Amino acid sequence: MKKKRRGELLIIGGNEKKNPADEEQAAILRHVARAATGNGRLVILTVASSEPEEMERVYRAAFARLGVKHFDCLDIRTREEAVAGKGIEKLDGASVLFFTGGDQLRITSLMGGTPVMDHIFGLHEAGAAIVGTSAGAAAAAETMLGFGESNVSRLTQLTLAPGLGLLKGVIIDQHFAERGRFGRLMGAVAQNPHSLGIGIDEDTAIHVMNDEEFTVLGSGAVYVFDATGMTYTSLSDRHSEGILTVHDTKVHMLGRGDRFSLVSRRPLPH
Repeated sequence: MKKKRRGELLIIGGNEKKNPADEEQAAILRHVARAATGNGRLVILTVASSEPEEMERVYRAAFARLGVKHFDCLDIRTREEAVAGKGIEKLDGASVLFFTGGDQLRITSLMGGTPVMDHIFGLHEAGAAIVGTSAGAAAAAETMLGFGESNVSRLTQLTLAPGLGLLKGVIIDQHFAERGRFGRLMGAVAQNPHSLGIGIDEDTAIHVMNDEEFTVLGSGAVYVFDATGMTYTSLSDRHSEGILTVHDTKVHMLGRGDRFSLVSRRPLPH
């Protein structure tokens, strides 16, 4: 018997446009809604947010305008709830699992390694789409960037932790150009040169296919940092302060419709 294909993975840089009046201005959420139209069901996971009720209200309204008829929301406030499997039955039959923004460390620390998270992984392997925006995007990576100062090029304290591992071999940063996060993602890949760094602007997403390549959606840019050829970084000199120095690292900048191979680490032709 042929194994069912793994579900889609959509990783959004945050602050995606939610007004469906213009086809272009709601391209990302329209893409999500297509996976949940008809008899599909969308479950909103608000674990990252400190305002789960408001987050649920905003996304329910946005997706309802886009034609999604079947919703549910799963809010986990403590790890004890996730270990006990609170609300796990809400996930069954879902075609889309949508992680909202907030604090990515809440997602991994409260849900990682629990029956609820294991159930989500199982649904994804069986064909359900997983979508993460902002904090939900950062948590999708194998190595998660939890905290690091924005708008600086100096060596700063970075908090790196294991992510959910939905996308292997990458570190993801969101709100990228808007919050000046070039320096902190460069610092993250300088510490982990085996991982690709992927910076995603607001209202921009990567649609990952088969863990092998992605296509850019939305109005902004995606930046890919490849440090496998790095010949020097000041991190190795154990400087506690000063400008971050990195030599021979590739940076690719991609726009809507561009494709990138996660296998060859190269942009793909249109």
